Amino acid sequence: MAELPGPPQANVLLPAGYDPHRRYPLLVLLNALANNFDSYRADGIVAMLEAAHLDAIVAMPEGGNGWYADWRNGGHPGGPKWETYELDTVLPTILARFPILPERRFHAIAGFSMGGLGAAYLGGRLPGFFGSVASLSGFVDPQYFSPIAGSLMGLISGAGPREDGLFPVYGAPYGFYAAGHNPSKLAMNLAHTRVFESTGTGVPSAAGIANATAGDPNATGADLYGSALEALIIDEMSQAFHKALVAAGVDTVYEVHPGGHDLPDFDQELTAMLRWGLFKPVPAHPMSWTNDTVATSGRLWDLSFRFARPPTAVVRFQRSGAMLSISTAGTPVTVTTPGGCAIRAATPATVRVPRGSCRD
Repeated sequence: MAELPGPPQANVLLPAGYDPHRRYPLLVLLNALANNFDSYRADGIVAMLEAAHLDAIVAMPEGGNGWYADWRNGGHPGGPKWETYELDTVLPTILARFPILPERRFHAIAGFSMGGLGAAYLGGRLPGFFGSVASLSGFVDPQYFSPIAGSLMGLISGAGPREDGLFPVYGAPYGFYAAGHNPSKLAMNLAHTRVFESTGTGVPSAAGIANATAGDPNATGADLYGSALEALIIDEMSQAFHKALVAAGVDTVYEVHPGGHDLPDFDQELTAMLRWGLFKPVPAHPMSWTNDTVATSGRLWDLSFRFARPPTAVVRFQRSGAMLSISTAGTPVTVTTPGGCAIRAATPATVRVPRGSCRD
């Protein structure tokens, strides 16, 4: 894995009365842009979770300003590899160190802003694991108005403003790699997942105004940057994401409230998410599903896949019973079944998935 910018770290919140011999639900809570693994503690979110008596293990891994993606770097992959880090390092470490209930209904992923993007995207990358996804004021359509949104990403991520918008995270703003990381274009990946979405309108909330005017008798309103960001970008992205989820038949709840891109409004969204409930029943083993990806390898439900080289297009895996179809990837693929059968094929392909042994 390419070197990450700084040592990876995480905070883990254990429930009151934690018993290492008992298994618990898991919430992975991803940080927002210009934040880190410790921000939720410093901002009071951890205290809110403690007060809510969630009775779950909450893991808050370092996400840096990495957009939860393996960076494309103008068509030259090499890092940083935040997506790989979260899925192949953070998650296995959590499962190895803490007693987590095995059913997907007890696994949730959530985040604010950039963390909302990460939750919606990574939840779809590992659909057989995460049963619930929550995007709170999430950056859930990174191709929306790409020149402005991408330049914002570049400025805050330290890459600087770019004419090509989403460079260097995704490469060309409207290229296949950007589309393959855009939750609003990957809604089918969440077809068997519960999704909670929330966003502010940009109109200052009472809590936001109170926060902005605290200690400043001359202040007259909430943070203008947070309100403008929510109104002009986040709210529009959230609407696009919600429409895509509804079209895909996803079990989703969408809450819109007054407020900007500010901590008091995030607190309100966290409360709404907890009220929605993170660990309710979901389908355990659907035999018909669709998943679009640009990943070189991964796990989709009970199947693992690995391409010989990075795909050159968004690849669709579509399962219907025993049959699995794979669209053009520009490279061969190997699909491995739970019984250990390795099915190798050029793409596009339609293959039969054996039920148990390779002879079935």
